[in-house]
Amino acid sequence: MADRTILLISSDEAYAGFLKKNLEPSGYIFELRGSLPANLRRQGYEARPLMIDLATPRSVEILSSFRAYHPEASIIAVSDGDFKKMEEALKAGASYVVFERNGGDPHTLKEILRHIYEGFSARQELEALKALTEPKIVAKSARMKTSMKLAEDAATLPFPNADKPVVLFGRPGSGRELVARYIHLWSHRAGMPFVKVEDESGLAEAVMAARGGTLFIKELGVLGEESMAGIKTLIGKKEFLFLFPPHDGSGPAKADVRVMSGCFCPEDAALLQGADYMGIEVPSIEERKEDIVPLANHFMEELSAFLKTGKKYFTKSARETLVGREYPGGVAELKKLVHRAYFLGTTSAIGDKDLLGSEFLGKCSFKNFLDERLRLYLRKMAQFERSNLYDTVVGEVEKALIELALSEMKGNKLRAAKALGMNRNTFRAKIKSLKIKGDGKSPAAAPAQKPSAKIEI
Repeated sequence: MADRTILLISSDEAYAGFLKKNLEPSGYIFELRGSLPANLRRQGYEARPLMIDLATPRSVEILSSFRAYHPEASIIAVSDGDFKKMEEALKAGASYVVFERNGGDPHTLKEILRHIYEGFSARQELEALKALTEPKIVAKSARMKTSMKLAEDAATLPFPNADKPVVLFGRPGSGRELVARYIHLWSHRAGMPFVKVEDESGLAEAVMAARGGTLFIKELGVLGEESMAGIKTLIGKKEFLFLFPPHDGSGPAKADVRVMSGCFCPEDAALLQGADYMGIEVPSIEERKEDIVPLANHFMEELSAFLKTGKKYFTKSARETLVGREYPGGVAELKKLVHRAYFLGTTSAIGDKDLLGSEFLGKCSFKNFLDERLRLYLRKMAQFERSNLYDTVVGEVEKALIELALSEMKGNKLRAAKALGMNRNTFRAKIKSLKIKGDGKSPAAAPAQKPSAKIEI
């Protein structure tokens, strides 16, 4: 850390001179003040240690005020031997209390400051890692904002509740795992493993792998009675009873993990009866329609950045279509839809046709064709008592389809059968039963030269 400025509160200029003489050659700079700065709330003071001389008037009160402003700051209280003041300083929130004054060996202070700034560097690295790996959660809708506020609370619960279990209620595909990862990343367990388990067969290995971090059970309802009892023991005692490898024997093993779980059916939460957990509802994408377009834009920008290609955008009609459709597969289905549109689009503007692909072509679907072409035919056929309507229509459609396949494959029956997903014996039988003549080729398609040998089936 380049800036090693320390806020020094002292009314003793001689002591300040002693510190500057002995510690500034090591790169530490002292900002001497007789009391707390008026702009104490400004950003930056929380990232520098406070050193307070307990001989300063109202020193303990000053220490307590600084701690209230900056709960995570490092505070060093220096005493000349007043043990009562040292005890009061510890109660007021001092991180370190040092019995050292003028003329003493500054070695202890050097070691403390070195330790503090190493911690600052580690914290900066962790913050940088968080910035790279933080789940990108779009929360424009009121319901999702409420969920994320609860997620922030779950991540920053004070001790001794910092490891309270979290149950994330919602449909599969709503983003429960993403929210769980967010909570883990901003909790005191950040940097430790986040392990997901999908069924109880892998529970023991998952608990072992998650030690020190977070265990996320994808669906609480998949756990049987014995596994659920083990999870409750894990929550209450930080122990897990391994009945099979990787743990030898059947006794409990220490496993310091935080438990989170997804829960689709609210009734499944009864499995945690007796455990004190925090519940968070994660709304489905249909319940947070205000987030659909921002999510789609995020997925589009993410892909553009990854591929290092030009940016694309959704037209107004495309945005309306995105909001108006359903997503049975949740957010993952929206992401897949956006990625497909990205590659289908030939211009920077993504419209309905690019967005919907085959669904757009569905407007001209085979069903629509039948509705238009066969409606009158069916009405006339239905007038006859024994028209055998179903077999007649299916037979005609099947015959037309096989003839079309033969025509497209230039009469190659093997390729036509494969195109229709039939085996060759079935295909041959259909040709015979439907009395299809010839090879299906149009006269114009016939080659002028002698045809090459064909594989017959």
